Amino acid sequence: MNQREFFNRLAPIWDEITKHDEKKIDKILKLIDIKDNLNILDVGCGTGILESFLLKYNPNSITAVDISEKMIDVAKSKYNYSKINFIAQDIMEHKGLYDLIIIYSAYPHFSDKNALINHLSNMLNKGGKLVVAHSDSREKINSVHSRHQEVKEDRLPPAIETANIFSKYLYVNLVIDNDEMYIVSGIK
Repeated sequence: MNQREFFNRLAPIWDEITKHDEKKIDKILKLIDIKDNLNILDVGCGTGILESFLLKYNPNSITAVDISEKMIDVAKSKYNYSKINFIAQDIMEHKGLYDLIIIYSAYPHFSDKNALINHLSNMLNKGGKLVVAHSDSREKINSVHSRHQEVKEDRLPPAIETANIFSKYLYVNLVIDNDEMYIVSGIK
């Protein structure tokens, strides 16, 4: 079973089996200093966990992309906003220009992280920001993944490793890797 099949199979129950601390998500979004009126790309959006939080910042648009068609179907059923466009697509095939690109709780699932960051950095407007974030610790994420055959190799690397990849393409402005959360942010 590949990742797409794995996430398609879990999509109908994803919101029941995964819990996201809303206060931590709000804290992450404050720490990365989101402005109003941005064009945002949510990479690996799943069932649309982040969209309700991003809408608070009055974005011009949110493009939410996930490789799992069934995750996108669930996300579409939860939102009816003209500002949000859900797309079932491999992010490496996606094109566009954005002010903020955020990968929330999906980064471990990308095997070629350098190619991903390179591709996404090319989709940032000048002054735009790319963010990788998790509302749990790296240790907890990796522990959860280790218990599931389909994602056991999907590891969240130390934030300094992610920051080193970012620094090839962006100015790194924030690195947090503690027992509460994981954030790496870079500016074009």
